[in-house]
Amino acid sequence: MSMRFDPQLLGSRISGQIGLHFKVSSGVDAESQDWCLLQPKDLPSDFSEDHAFGIRITLGWRRLHVSFEPGQFAGRLLSDMAKADKAGRAVFRSILQECVQLGADINFEVNDVAHALDDDGVWEQNWNRVSLHLNKGQLDLGIEEGGPDIEIVSQWTERFASAIMSILPIEREMWTSQEDLSGHPEGAVSTLQVNRYERDQRNRDAAILIHGAVCKVCGLDFESRYGKVAAGFIEVHHITPVSQLGSDYHVDPEKDLVPLCPNCHAVAHRRDPPFSIDEIKQMLRSDKQSL
Repeated sequence: MSMRFDPQLLGSRISGQIGLHFKVSSGVDAESQDWCLLQPKDLPSDFSEDHAFGIRITLGWRRLHVSFEPGQFAGRLLSDMAKADKAGRAVFRSILQECVQLGADINFEVNDVAHALDDDGVWEQNWNRVSLHLNKGQLDLGIEEGGPDIEIVSQWTERFASAIMSILPIEREMWTSQEDLSGHPEGAVSTLQVNRYERDQRNRDAAILIHGAVCKVCGLDFESRYGKVAAGFIEVHHITPVSQLGSDYHVDPEKDLVPLCPNCHAVAHRRDPPFSIDEIKQMLRSDKQSL
């Protein structure tokens, strides 16, 4: 099978979506399957490719395989991944569970032992060897020249790469909002700190990956309405106000967050506690029935 999209374009798309720049290599394996390997660029001076990782995408007949490939000397990286915070673990689990719900098979092994995605015990051991694979069959690859293949492969690779990113040892400041807390009264500082963990970029990105960038109330898709310039634009709403959550609560992007357009989001917060998604949908139905 001949690869019907530009691997460099795939690398550019994934880099843009998850905020980590990748270099791309590609080829054909012994089974005549096309492959593409994404590896992080701009590594620290003391962190060579052998200490990092790659994400390999392999295209078979109507089948896509995506795998995490630690470098030969990636022991420190794997050890740090095992120490991911609870928010990162929740995102990792939510994204991969969503992949399963969408029909993919996920194989997750640590130290040569298979683990379920919801097995908390996996985070209590040191990771020496990690194997993570996604397999998705029954795909309509190669049906048309151009577009469809890159869209399908990008969507699955983005999900997989985002799950990996959620537990990588990256400085927290890269993920969270950076409000300046100076000059605010004590109560405002507390509110900003609460909002900071609500807007953890990992949670927001995972919510959009899981639910899509379409308003869950009115169905507005900004890309369909305004074109490519608005692709991916949406606001993310916390179903239960974070002010009501305990300090040790960790957001589940699938259950706790939902994408809303600015109008529906504003209406949700016209009441405290916010209106539910079903209540706002009923408002829209009632308005249409009154016309």
